[in-house]
Amino acid sequence: MNYIHANIQHKLILISAGAGYGKTTLLIDYAHDADLPICWYSLDHNDAAVLTFVEYLVASIHERFPGFGDAVLGYLANRQGPAEDVEPLVRLLIHEIEEHTDRYFAIILDDYHEVIDSEPVNALVDGLLRYLPEHCHLILASRAIPRRLTLTRLAARQEVVGLGVEELRFLPAEIARVLGILGYENLDAAQVEALAHRTEGWITGILLAAQASRAGATGNLLEMAAANAGVFDYLATEILARQPPEVQRFLTGSALFAEMNPALCNALLGITNAGQILRELAEQNLFTIPLDAEGAWYQYHQIFREFLVARFEHEDPEGYRALSLKRARLMAQRGEWRTAVEGYVQAHAYPQAAEALAIIAPESFGSGQWEQLKAWIDALPPAVLAEHPALTLFRAKLHTEAGELPESAALLEQCRRAFLARGDEVGAARTLTQVAVVQRYRGRLQEAIATSREALAVGGARDALTRVQASREIGICHCLLGRYDRGLEELAGALDAARSTADDANAAYIALDMGTAEVSQGRLLEARHHYQQALYYWRRTGNEGTLALTLQNLGMVHHHLGHYTEAEDHFHEALAKARRVSDNRSLAYALASLADLYRDTQRYAEAIETYREAQQVAAAAHLPPLHVYVLNATGDVLRLSGDRSEARSLIGQALARAEREDMRPEAGLAQLARGALLLAEGDLAAAESALREALDALSAVAATRDVARARLYLAGVALAEGDEETVRAELTEVCGLAAQLGTTQFLVAEAPALETLLAHAEREGYAGLDFGGLLAEAARLARPAATPRTAARARRQVHGLEFRALDGERVLRDGQPVTSWESTSARHLAFLFLSLPEGLRRDQAIAMLWPEISQERGNGLFHSTLYRMRSAVHRDVVVHRSGVYRLNPALDVFYDVAVFERLALQGEGDDDLAHAARQEAIALYRTPFMETLDSDWAVGQRERLHAAMLRLLIHEGEYLLERAAWDEAEEVLLHARRMEPYDERTHRGIMRCRAQRGDRAGAIRQFQECERMLQEELGAEPGPETLALYRAVQAGTEI
Repeated sequence: MNYIHANIQHKLILISAGAGYGKTTLLIDYAHDADLPICWYSLDHNDAAVLTFVEYLVASIHERFPGFGDAVLGYLANRQGPAEDVEPLVRLLIHEIEEHTDRYFAIILDDYHEVIDSEPVNALVDGLLRYLPEHCHLILASRAIPRRLTLTRLAARQEVVGLGVEELRFLPAEIARVLGILGYENLDAAQVEALAHRTEGWITGILLAAQASRAGATGNLLEMAAANAGVFDYLATEILARQPPEVQRFLTGSALFAEMNPALCNALLGITNAGQILRELAEQNLFTIPLDAEGAWYQYHQIFREFLVARFEHEDPEGYRALSLKRARLMAQRGEWRTAVEGYVQAHAYPQAAEALAIIAPESFGSGQWEQLKAWIDALPPAVLAEHPALTLFRAKLHTEAGELPESAALLEQCRRAFLARGDEVGAARTLTQVAVVQRYRGRLQEAIATSREALAVGGARDALTRVQASREIGICHCLLGRYDRGLEELAGALDAARSTADDANAAYIALDMGTAEVSQGRLLEARHHYQQALYYWRRTGNEGTLALTLQNLGMVHHHLGHYTEAEDHFHEALAKARRVSDNRSLAYALASLADLYRDTQRYAEAIETYREAQQVAAAAHLPPLHVYVLNATGDVLRLSGDRSEARSLIGQALARAEREDMRPEAGLAQLARGALLLAEGDLAAAESALREALDALSAVAATRDVARARLYLAGVALAEGDEETVRAELTEVCGLAAQLGTTQFLVAEAPALETLLAHAEREGYAGLDFGGLLAEAARLARPAATPRTAARARRQVHGLEFRALDGERVLRDGQPVTSWESTSARHLAFLFLSLPEGLRRDQAIAMLWPEISQERGNGLFHSTLYRMRSAVHRDVVVHRSGVYRLNPALDVFYDVAVFERLALQGEGDDDLAHAARQEAIALYRTPFMETLDSDWAVGQRERLHAAMLRLLIHEGEYLLERAAWDEAEEVLLHARRMEPYDERTHRGIMRCRAQRGDRAGAIRQFQECERMLQEELGAEPGPETLALYRAVQAGTEI
């Protein structure tokens, strides 16, 4: 397995050996161990037809890449030419791989010997090998070398490696260990060597020989092993033929079970002595293995079982199908519903399939196995489905989750009529709860509450699930209407009801709902608790659609707490999962939240682009409230970026629709955006009117964070009107709301539009918040403001690639952000190459990025990550020469760390040129170096650059102090204090700035903050220099 890991970068890995050498077992182990997608295709003789081969090849890739293959299947459906003309298929497959597979992956073609003589199939595979893109690799397992493939060309280009009999055969020591486990403990070394020689290390032959030897069917183990490659056919045929007809029939029929007990065999075969037969077979070691000490359960040797089943199907197809159907019924009786449903569908026993499916559908839906459930339901004929309205209800739920609300509504009406016609009140009640969900998604909240209450009246007394789901819907709707106390009370009751019946899936959904309600009220820590409960459940069950929604919500909490990196990571994971399962609802919310993050971190172009994508997805998923929210948010970002005309249009559209469709929270947000826009335009009376309306609407729905934002803008209006009393009153309210929320993130987000207000609050010394610190934090998030000289240089120098390790690990290509990383490791690898311009070997990169894994396994990770990096940035971004990988020196690359270090060196002096260099360097350093990465190489560099930035800030602050630029110096020193809050030099500098401009009270407050921080955090007192400065400020002496 390590060999495959270590060579996965090759275009083809060929594993060629006879039957029973463990090829499939090896590949199964590799597929489970690999850190990349594996597309598995097990071939049989039917696949020698090239069109069949292509169809199943597409299916195997589609399983891992759901967008793959539509064009190929469309071509197959309309194909006119001869099957032997494979070139169009090669071109289509390559195009689909390039367009619809976005990760480094491998295709395993197992049992390739089944098609080894098919000229069209080999021509197709040969064509694929000629043009495969670098991120796709083939692994072929075959009993013979596929001579029809052009292996010499691949070998000449070093694109193929292989494993053969020499590598797969068991060595004598390995054979001795296996036989020792089987009870052959007395074989001496010479006998083991002879066995290894006679079998050529063929493990299946050794195992079968060992069983046959014990069964007494032939001579001793060494004699049996002499049969070599034909041993299986010999044993299977001879042993089966030597048994009495009754035992032959038993072996043939019971082989349909993977595992069996006497009762199952008696029931399937219509006999009464299965227990006796199984005991005798086991005693004879006739490929029959007891699975427990009591002999209650048995299984046949896998290869022997496969032989029996194949022989049965070939010699008696009608009997095989009849007995398979009987087995499916037995599996249903045992509760093994998945096996039963599959068997019924395959046998076209649709009524039985529907009955089994009705039992398994709730679990399948709750665990997110939506595609399989959809396929099973859609396989049923309409007449059969009409007899099972519960299945129609689940199909309606699947439509709802996919955002297909009209289709869902139509099916729900069918369900309602069907349940009522049957007098099934529970079914009708459950249908009504789903109708309420659709109404809620359409924004008709009062109707949804009424429908949920109707569901409780119809079936709540008799059905716990109706009580849970209807109460949940009522709670959600109340919260959306701003009645949070009532809504959370309903949700808490629904949660208790779900837990009382061990309904974990609904409990997780309700925890998610409660988290969303807490977020809306600004109770972020409580929300995070609920979301983490839901996240734990969905990660455990693997329901990726709901997991995406939970990640999006948890990311929103991190966003509002100001944890931007964690938030963005959660949003991108949510996007990936939502896209993987085609969950448009979760996708729309994740996109909107990511755009909100971009807005608050002043990445306005990215925010607008992401909002527009969210708007399209929300419309397709029939999510009117979200569609209105995104429309308004887009207008608000346009306001912030200066496009007031377009902003006015979009905000107006959002407000009109929100009022028309009675969306009170969305109307409040639109009035808030409108008021902010009117303030920017100087229409103060209209601005205040809009903001008052926003405040009323948002207060009514207890949207604490947005209430605080509305009051902040009202303070801005009051300042513009010269109404100092109202400014102070509104800011006092804002401070109280910030304390309630436990975060000032919303203030930093609005700071660019309200800089004058916050600066005024800082100058006036308003208590409650560090307004100067908020402004400085907003300035740190802002892109560096260019002087005319640096702006001109920027216009002249446009870089093809920009790597900004000091600006949120961002990468830009031709000025646009690179977002298609697929994994953080790809981005980290790019910055690792930048940090080591001389390059590094593959083993060094593996050790630095993945120190916990082996070099062999790391090889696959390295190459898949390198592919993702190239796909995201530039296909030629890395060159490989003499075993060393390094950034391509021919590319035009900007790396902010390199520029920062050069400017920091230039900024060591005290002249104007050094001052300009320091300013440019400080503007570059927006975030700590690679702050999401804890690897040793990144931590060391992060600490070094942090220290360099602190030196620059203190130096620049002292420079500005010398020149009496008190405000500019204080801003720089506040920045330094945030980076290193215990460095007394920064506190002294701020004290000097305030004292020199006549703000003695501000200087004393700064000393008191320094004293408190040192005492509480370090148990220390301010140093002599700080104390001396404090006394000078108190005395009013010259500083």
